[in-house]
Amino acid sequence: MNKGQILIVFLVFLFNKSFSQKESYIALYSDSLKQNANAIIKENLTQISIPSYDRMTIKKRRVITILNEYGLKHLDTHEYYDKSSSIKNMEAEVYNSFGQEIRKIRRKDFKENSISEGSVITDNRVVYLDYTPTQYPFTLVYESEVSTSNTAFIPTWFPIEDYFLSIENATLNIEFANDVKLKYKEVNFDKNIVKSVEGNKLSFSINNVTALKKEQLSPSFQKFLPYVLIGLEEFKLEGVKGNTSDWNSFGNWMYTNLLRDTEEIPAESISKIKTIIGAETDPIKKAKIIYNYVQSRTRYVSIQLGIGGWKPMLAKDVDRLGYGDCKALTNYTRSLLKAFDVPSYYAVVYGGDEKRNLEKDFVSMQGNHVILGIPDKNEIIWLECTSQTHPFGFQGDFTDDRNVLIISNDKSEIVKTKKYNQHSNTQNAITEIEVLANNNVLCATEINSRGILYDAKFSLESKSKEALLNVYKDYFSGFNNKVFSNIAIENNKENIELKENISFEAKDFIKKSGNIIILPINLMHQVSFIPQKYRNRNTPFEIERGYSYEDIITIKFPENYNLEELPSNITINSEFGLYTCEFLLNHKNEIFYKRKIVINEGYYTNNKYESYRLFREQIAKNESTKVVLKTN
Repeated sequence: MNKGQILIVFLVFLFNKSFSQKESYIALYSDSLKQNANAIIKENLTQISIPSYDRMTIKKRRVITILNEYGLKHLDTHEYYDKSSSIKNMEAEVYNSFGQEIRKIRRKDFKENSISEGSVITDNRVVYLDYTPTQYPFTLVYESEVSTSNTAFIPTWFPIEDYFLSIENATLNIEFANDVKLKYKEVNFDKNIVKSVEGNKLSFSINNVTALKKEQLSPSFQKFLPYVLIGLEEFKLEGVKGNTSDWNSFGNWMYTNLLRDTEEIPAESISKIKTIIGAETDPIKKAKIIYNYVQSRTRYVSIQLGIGGWKPMLAKDVDRLGYGDCKALTNYTRSLLKAFDVPSYYAVVYGGDEKRNLEKDFVSMQGNHVILGIPDKNEIIWLECTSQTHPFGFQGDFTDDRNVLIISNDKSEIVKTKKYNQHSNTQNAITEIEVLANNNVLCATEINSRGILYDAKFSLESKSKEALLNVYKDYFSGFNNKVFSNIAIENNKENIELKENISFEAKDFIKKSGNIIILPINLMHQVSFIPQKYRNRNTPFEIERGYSYEDIITIKFPENYNLEELPSNITINSEFGLYTCEFLLNHKNEIFYKRKIVINEGYYTNNKYESYRLFREQIAKNESTKVVLKTN
């Protein structure tokens, strides 16, 4: 071997040695992990150490390969801290697809911001990595350590975090002292989760999970994917010791430490409200007056101060300032009601369009929102105190049909909020259509919406004329050359019903073919939704809220036209709902059409998806039924 060959061998040896040191960060994965993935988590290790009920350290190590720009949202390289917690370490390293280090990031390279922005007031801060890649794929190794004296909130372990994200390994390790009473709850577990318990050490892990592709009508992750809830029976929150042995004890702790000293209302405000209430003695009517008073003089501002962001502002401060967050406005309303001998419950809930329950059999700090409940015989009237527009007693889809914790000084418990089902979520429309001899069409419709369908529409009341015109131009897009003669919105807050009265003329709508007109029967309110078709549906599907649409349509046409054939009546009955159509020739030149659609609420396995899709396909097909008219 000559000197040149020896040199080449030596250089190859050096290259291989340096390369092999980071061999584990080479972006090589199985085809199954790459399928449908925008990113792949190689390692996601969370280590929680709890040496006492008032101390906790959380260490993270996350190795993730970002395959494309859509995977950037999965980096998850940020930490929060406040006066009770501190970030001990944050660092990251970036590797190219060959496993070579291309950047080292220290704590000083991370950005830091207060979370107080816009309408949010908080003493929390966030430290985060703002990284712009120059190539794909790349692998990021992120490590952090956070210590806190608050042990009320132990992070829930969600090993499967999102769609389009594969996982080679995710592990949770928990170590706790002998006198720490740790509890946990496994939810949606299957054989893929490996669990280990050794004395005061607890571990969960999962390996080789292929990316889930987002599918239409999929439920929220909490309903079908595995996770672990973790809590302490005795905890500390901002220096205050708490207990989670049962919901009543925990609720009483919240009342004593978060609410009891916040209820004072200025005498001037009491006097003002007393004048408004007058001689009224009925507690529900007094509550309605007070709720309207709160709505008229307060606004929502998010505030995360005071005992971990859970203690509301003083009621007298809300009264003075005219703003507050959900805790503050709910507590202010509760305090006003109490001043006028109307009992009510401060209630903790998971707010959101997707229904999420407090875990009834796992007592712990849960929820992200607060509402108010007023007992009325055997029922509870629920109030959304952050809204300036909601009718009294109407929740909407943000807090409906879910477990909440009602808190009082004597008894706290889990109860269910109001459910809006297919019988209460209704849209009823009466429509008159007249086909004119000049080929124009006159249309007039009255639409009445209740329940969650009311919730989706009642904001129409506050829209400008121009905005409303655009709404209905789009809604009745099947008609060209529309000239509106009437758009009227009536919001009946007493009955919680929205009424829309719409009239317009569609110019030159009728297209003749010789002496024949082909006319769609349901011109106004067609329901054409058909769920997406999948060759292999993987996830379950859910209809979270049932609803019903009912239409009565009368179509008049000129005397010199004759109906060729009246369509047959239709009934489609399914576990997913009901569809019916009735046709009647009232007079020689008048068709009466009645249609009803009922969609049931339900949670279904993936193998029923195609049956539901075909049910909706049948509905859409019948919604486009046409009749043929011929001139004499």
